[in-house]
Amino acid sequence: MMEFKHYLQELDKNLEKGSERTHYPALKNLIEGAMLGINANIEETGNQAGIPDFKVRKNNNLLGYIEAKKN
Repeated sequence: MMEFKHYLQELDKNLEKGSERTHYPALKNLIEGAMLGINANIEETGNQAGIPDFKVRKNNNLLGYIEAKKN
């Protein structure tokens, strides 16, 4: 389980590396660590307009989508 503090540390560590995709692994770990059975799948076509970056599922049931942005 990833603590939010660790997530922020991962973001800081990767901040200078460039694109928002650099932060996807840390966000994926944070989401999946929130609850047993949660899967956050990174969409490979996420860089196309209108396609979310993550699909979040629990036990194969779609919970929702996440669009990540780098500010």
